[in-house]
Amino acid sequence: MITRRDFHTGLATMALASLAGVKLSVARETREDDLFLNRLTFGANAANRKEFSRLGMRGWVEQQLAMPAQDQALADRLGKVRLLIEYEKGRTEEGKPWAALSEYRSLGYLGKDPAEMLHLLDFDEPLDFSERDRPAYEVIVASLVRAVHAPAQLREVMTQFWHEHFSVNSTKDEVTAVFFPSYDRIIRKHAFGNFRTLLGEVAKSPAMLAYLNNDTSRASPANENYARELLELHTLGQDNYFNDLYDNWKTVPGALDGMARGYIDQDVYEVARAFSGWSIGDGRELDDGSYAPQTGRFHYIDRWHDPYQKRILGIEFPTNSAPMADGNRVLDMLAAHPGTADFIAAKMLRCLGIETPGQSYHQHVADVFHSQRNAPDQIAQTLRAIIFHDEFTATSPGKMRRPFEFLAAIYRAAETEVSPRTDAFQWMLQQAGWRQHQVNPPTGHSEHSVDWANTAALNGMIRVALESHSEWFEAEAGSLRTPPKGVNNFGGLASHWEHRMNAPTGALDGVFEAFEVEPDTPLWDGEDLEWVSNGMIAVLAVTPDFMFR
Repeated sequence: MITRRDFHTGLATMALASLAGVKLSVARETREDDLFLNRLTFGANAANRKEFSRLGMRGWVEQQLAMPAQDQALADRLGKVRLLIEYEKGRTEEGKPWAALSEYRSLGYLGKDPAEMLHLLDFDEPLDFSERDRPAYEVIVASLVRAVHAPAQLREVMTQFWHEHFSVNSTKDEVTAVFFPSYDRIIRKHAFGNFRTLLGEVAKSPAMLAYLNNDTSRASPANENYARELLELHTLGQDNYFNDLYDNWKTVPGALDGMARGYIDQDVYEVARAFSGWSIGDGRELDDGSYAPQTGRFHYIDRWHDPYQKRILGIEFPTNSAPMADGNRVLDMLAAHPGTADFIAAKMLRCLGIETPGQSYHQHVADVFHSQRNAPDQIAQTLRAIIFHDEFTATSPGKMRRPFEFLAAIYRAAETEVSPRTDAFQWMLQQAGWRQHQVNPPTGHSEHSVDWANTAALNGMIRVALESHSEWFEAEAGSLRTPPKGVNNFGGLASHWEHRMNAPTGALDGVFEAFEVEPDTPLWDGEDLEWVSNGMIAVLAVTPDFMFR
């Protein structure tokens, strides 16, 4: 019998050969349901196809948009997850000891009020750092369970999108880690809602405030980190950064006519001043010996705010405005700016598989986003504008699945029950260049296929496919060790996985030689059956038919 090392080596060679020369635009025949489902979910599977067939495209989309942010069945599934936490004994700087620990613990922080978690920020309390960053890791693990099993798949896709758009490295430090579950709840709640509302909630969220250092920003000088990313990444975008073209606000087009079309560094400085004093109620000591409240929520510190006159995008801001008025006015202006509509429309199109839309398609989506800026379901209406446009259906699959999407799609197609016991999958995704909720720069992961079509990312994804059902991965409970019903030989097993992964009949013919078996060879048992099935899944997963959506 072939060794696993030899098989894995052969499989990697087969996988790379199947991808060699693949263009980023793959023109092929695609079932209508799979074309929609692979763009609007984390991967088409039998259950989705059945619902799509029953409801039709519009009915399925409307059902998805109507699904609530909370799902009891999914909550019950998450409640059964037991995630390892393990550390050695240690002491605080003051000598207070903590005991060693190794246990599988439930995900207790996902729905907890942030005020109840503030003790994790108290370094007088003897705790290993694993306890302090545990809330972030619970969200990371839950994100995979949700991506695979959530009935509200379109909400999960958009939640991931907004997490990437408003990217926060959840484990930058203990503050971002502790407040990351509440940040995730904000994103989920508003994923289909109003962009201005979402923008404001993100601006006030402790995780974002701490990540971009606005929680310590005060007048003279204000910290510019959040201001720059608000303009460049969250709203107007890099294309509307005109600093290389204009050196004075008056010369920026539109600045003297009511609203500048873009921004320069002077605007960044002024926006930073507008958000000075926006901080966190985490009990921190303030400069006058008083303390912030222990709410675990946004806290405005009026005496830290720069109250003087400001000019942003050509708009005059008066002196001594009401508390938070400067920052809220900036958010109002940016959410309503046509440049923001253009930027967000392009990103939403890319998220849903349309990397190079026609100009009229892109403009149509931007117009809907802009015209519905006051609607409570602005984002949902923009999604309809994307999905129900003729060009959405006419565009052939050509966007590569990124590593997290790839892993989730494998599990969904294989109908694997996912319940991670460690975050080993995160380590494996990192080998492909993906850090779920842990991206270091605030740009998030790239949405462009060209940035993932490289040897390092592809080799990493091949390893992800090969290890997705391995025991050490601890993401699922040995679901491949039992033969599928009615299957007793290699040929039947190959046909089973070709059907489950929606691959052409005969797509796995090459693996018989790799396994050194014939189609009528009886199946092996237990752990051997697991890696045989995993190998077949991996071969199908790294074909262009599966990797592009």
